[in-house]
Amino acid sequence: MRLPRGLTTTTAALALIAGACRQSPGTAAARAERPTLRIGAGFAATSSDREGLQTVAQLQTIENLARVTLDGRLQPSLARDWAVSPDGRSVSVNLASGVRFHDGSPLTAEIVANAVRASLPMTMGPAFSDVESVSAPSEGQIVIRLHRPSPFLLEALEVPVPKPGTTLVGTGPFKIDNPQRPTEMRANDDYRLGKPLIGRIVVASYPSVRAAWADMLRGQLDMLYEVGADALDSLGASSNVATFTFVRRYQYAVVMNNQSDVFRSKAFRQALNFAIDREAIVRDGLGGHGVVSSSPVWPYHFAFKPALASGYDVKRAGALLADGAKPAVHDFTCMIRPDATIERIALIVKRQLQQVGIEMTIEEIPVDEQLAAIKSGHFEAALTEMISGPTLLRAYRIWHSKGLWNYKSAALDTALDEIRYAASTEAYATGVGHLQQAATDDPPAIFLAWNERARAVTKTFSVRVEEGRDILFGVRQWKLNAEVAQASRN
Repeated sequence: MRLPRGLTTTTAALALIAGACRQSPGTAAARAERPTLRIGAGFAATSSDREGLQTVAQLQTIENLARVTLDGRLQPSLARDWAVSPDGRSVSVNLASGVRFHDGSPLTAEIVANAVRASLPMTMGPAFSDVESVSAPSEGQIVIRLHRPSPFLLEALEVPVPKPGTTLVGTGPFKIDNPQRPTEMRANDDYRLGKPLIGRIVVASYPSVRAAWADMLRGQLDMLYEVGADALDSLGASSNVATFTFVRRYQYAVVMNNQSDVFRSKAFRQALNFAIDREAIVRDGLGGHGVVSSSPVWPYHFAFKPALASGYDVKRAGALLADGAKPAVHDFTCMIRPDATIERIALIVKRQLQQVGIEMTIEEIPVDEQLAAIKSGHFEAALTEMISGPTLLRAYRIWHSKGLWNYKSAALDTALDEIRYAASTEAYATGVGHLQQAATDDPPAIFLAWNERARAVTKTFSVRVEEGRDILFGVRQWKLNAEVAQASRN
C-alpha cells in the first residue's frame, strides 16, 4: 500500500486504517459506528510538528472557564455563571456541576482557582496588579478579589483548565490516549454536553498545506486544518470541498518605535498612517482575505466606532510632510520575520510610502533576533502579526507603556486606563472611542489588517456553523452527510 506523502509511517497507518474501516461495507453494526475525522495539517511555520499537533489537540481536549464571543463579550463554559459584588471589588464564579476530567477525576474549585492564579499574571499583564486574591470558598465556586474594580477581570476569565500536571488531559469532548503522540483522539462519551457524534479524530502532519490538499483530493483526508490566503481561491474551485472562513484575532501592523529618532514626531507617524491604502493591503497582500484595520480595537467589538476609523488620504499625508512633519532623518528600517505573506505586505507598504517620499528598508531577520531587538528597544520599526482581539485587555497588554512593546504614549495610557477602570458599560464604550482617537492622534503603529483563515472540509461531513466562531469548536456535533457518503461509496 502506497503511503500518502508527508505522513510519518505511524500516523499514515492510523489514517489509512481509519479510512479503510470507514469505507469498507462491513456489517450493519460497523456501518452504524461513528465516523472518524481525518485532518491534515501543514506545520511548516511552527517550531515543530509536535507543537502544531499539540495546538490541534488542545482545541478538542481542553476547555476554558469562559469564552469570548465575536463582539468581545464573555460567555460561560466551565463556569456556569458569575456575579460581580455591589462594590465591584470581587467576582464570584459558579462552576458547572458534575464536570470530570478524561481520567474520571472531578474538576474541583481548588483546581480551577489554581489555574486562574497561574494564568492571570500573563493574561492580564500590567493590569494584574489589580488582583488581590483568588480563593475557592466552596466546592462549586471560586472568588476573585480586586484592589479596585476593573472590567478587565471578566475579560481575563478565558482561562484554560487542564488537569494539574498535564497539558492535554482536560474536560473537552475528545481525549488523547497518549499525550506524547497527540495524533489521535477519541470521543469522550461522558462529555457533559453530550456524546460526540464523531468517534475519532486522526491528525496527520504535512510539510505544507499543498501536500495535505493533494491527499485530500485522493480521498485520504476529510479536512485541512488551516488554509492561508494563498490557497483559499484554489480550494474554492473544488465541488466536493466546503471552505469555512473566519477572521483571526491577529492583525498585521508596522510598529513604530517612538523612542527612535525617526519616529519621535507624532505628525510624522500620522502622515505615514494616512499614506497607507489598507484596502490595497487586503486586496493585493492577502488576496482579499482580510479586514482593514486602523487601530488596536477589534472591528466587531460591541464598542468599536466605525466613524473613528482613520482611512487612506495621501493628499493629507503629503500636506503633513510638506508642513514640517518630515524629520531630517526620515527613511527607516523595518524588521520582518521570514514569512511569504509578511514579505508581500512589506513590499506593498514600501511602495506606498515611496509615493510620499519615504524609503522603508526591509530587513528579514529570525524571530528570536527580532524579539530581542524589540525587548531592548533597539529597532526603528517592525512589521509583525500580533494577537490583539477581540477583548480590550489584549490591547492593554500590548500598547500600555508597561506592556509588551514598552510603547510610551500618555494619550494611549490615558485611554487604556479609562477602559481598565470603567465603572459602567457606557464608560467602557467611551474609553474605547478615546483609544481609537488616540491611535489616530498619536499612532503607535500603522495598523494594516486583520487576517482571515479557513478550514476546508469534504462535503461527506455535515458541519455545524456558528456565526463568528471557528468550526473546530463544534466538531463534536458534526456528522456524516448521508447522501454524499452514499454517493462516494457508489
